[in-house]
Amino acid sequence: MAAPCTPEQAASLLRRATLASVSVALILIVSKAIAWWLSGSVALLASLLDSIMDGSASLVTLLAVRYSLVPADAEHRFGHGKAEALAGLGQATFITLSGLFLLYEGVSRVLNPTPVSATGIALAVMGLSVVLTILLVRYQRHVVRRTGSTAIAGDALHYVSDLAMNLAIIGAIVAAHFGYLRVDAVVALLIGGYILYAAWQIGYQSVQLLLDRELDDAERQQITAVIAAQPGVLGFHDLRTRQSGRTRFIQVHVELDGTQPLEQAHARVVEVGDAIRAALPGSEVIIHADPVKATHADPVPEPGSR
Repeated sequence: MAAPCTPEQAASLLRRATLASVSVALILIVSKAIAWWLSGSVALLASLLDSIMDGSASLVTLLAVRYSLVPADAEHRFGHGKAEALAGLGQATFITLSGLFLLYEGVSRVLNPTPVSATGIALAVMGLSVVLTILLVRYQRHVVRRTGSTAIAGDALHYVSDLAMNLAIIGAIVAAHFGYLRVDAVVALLIGGYILYAAWQIGYQSVQLLLDRELDDAERQQITAVIAAQPGVLGFHDLRTRQSGRTRFIQVHVELDGTQPLEQAHARVVEVGDAIRAALPGSEVIIHADPVKATHADPVPEPGSR
């Protein structure tokens, strides 16, 4: 598991990941267009169209991620992070279209097998596509582990599907050489089904972010453990969380000894907030202090229910 990164590091990683994605997409589009023009391969045409769709999606992601990194302003006090979730919905749409296209092509090829021109340049271009896509996906997954970006996760899925399609086309070209023309059709159908399932996952996650769904149980438990461990905290309740882009918003009521001076209570609240931000970098934390009678010495953890 990659170590968490600061907001500045996350912004740098996201910018580089989106730029790498668009650059790879342009290289693949140009190389596949040349190979299709020279070979006349219908399989390469399908891959070219898929890469054009991927390139369009990558451009949407680049613009959305860069907009999401714009600091909060007078009209967007909570920042622009939800642009990533909107990009995720766009990614899901592109992925769905790619999947449907593959299913259509697969059914057409099953009914009407088409010979594939097994030219050297076609195989060379598909080999180049595989290498570049593997390198890009590995980098994108590294960025997702460090930043949790929904938009980059969706973009990586594009290229995973593109990688699978490239391998299938290489297999189809080789199989066609030996007379098995329906191999690429069957593989295309399998890939299309997987892409549609993955598109649903990306779309669902994006919608949940737009609806301000709570953070996952592991992160909530981490937050409650941090609060409970702070000296002077006698209990807490009404923990509410959400995420916008890479920023987590955390609100909680902490119970403090009501007899202590206001200045001391404020210092306790600051310590709790700092501890949460240290555990979850980049979080926005709002804490309300509730005065109670100090009838016990140990913190009381919040009930497990939300």
